[in-house]
Amino acid sequence: ERDEVRVVADQVGTPTWTKDIATAITALSTQFLSTAEDSPSGIYHFTNSGITSWYDFAVAIFEEAEAIGFPIKLQRVVPITTPEYPTPTKRPAYSALAWQKIASLLPSYPPHWRQGLRQMLTELHKQTYESNYSLRR
Repeated sequence: ERDEVRVVADQVGTPTWTKDIATAITALSTQFLSTAEDSPSGIYHFTNSGITSWYDFAVAIFEEAEAIGFPIKLQRVVPITTPEYPTPTKRPAYSALAWQKIASLLPSYPPHWRQGLRQMLTELHKQTYESNYSLRR
């Protein structure tokens, strides 16, 4: 295990929890199936709200995980530039999708990416530690 992780700080996007995507799809499906009106057409993007860099996302993961009670051994997250992290494919510096069009159809505003992260880590912590506890009993 390393005591640091190096993460690109000059690329931004919107991390999105798959459960938030599933919730939005379920809400839209229910809405469209229960109405006699024509459903909207076109291309719609769903993401959580808010934009962050991969570096800030990594920092948030460790902050939230530690606050929930995950044992964290990592000492630091180090910001680097895209050229310092070469990959076979080029990555865009800005990859956030516009979610405002789909938000007008949803019963509630898409949650912020950090809220989705916190909820996901909380569920993971419960699954990990509650299942380990029940196995020891």
